[in-house]
Amino acid sequence: MNDTRANNMDGDIDIVRTYLEPDRSPVDYHQDAIAYWDEMRGERWAPAWPDISLMDFSPTVIPMISVTDITPEPLSSVYRFWGTKLTEIHGGDYSGRPPNLVPPKQLGLANTGGCGRLVNDKAPHLEIKEFRNQRGLLGNALVLRLPLSDDGENVNHGVNIYYFEPAVDNQPLADFFADVFAKLDT
Repeated sequence: MNDTRANNMDGDIDIVRTYLEPDRSPVDYHQDAIAYWDEMRGERWAPAWPDISLMDFSPTVIPMISVTDITPEPLSSVYRFWGTKLTEIHGGDYSGRPPNLVPPKQLGLANTGGCGRLVNDKAPHLEIKEFRNQRGLLGNALVLRLPLSDDGENVNHGVNIYYFEPAVDNQPLADFFADVFAKLDT
């Protein structure tokens, strides 16, 4: 599945989103997470939150994970868990807060976005966000999202595993995102 959308933001930065099948992720710990999710779900279409232990992930990956509590109707979510590396990158701990407060705030929460796709598709997905300006690619964020269902019918949690890469070698991620978010008027 390849679904590309461009979000033209006020300012100098555009965010281009592409959705791919999760098994196409080039990130090794994404592949490990998919295998773990698959093992935990067994014959079900998704595992339940109690089936998942963040301690089963590599200690180097846990700081790059967030977990959302999702309400399908009307669509809303809050972060149950927000990894420490995400805090460093985004400049704050968003545990207990909704995604529309995380920079860039303009992206908000939509039925076609991360949680909406989990609720509607009831399947994992990989979102690639390309941050671009007039000069070209500034960097990428790859987000693997895995649905969880406590009742076996509805998605009510999501495990999100991030990978970030600035286009400039050796640029600290916090500096890269501070620059991107400042231009998006967060």
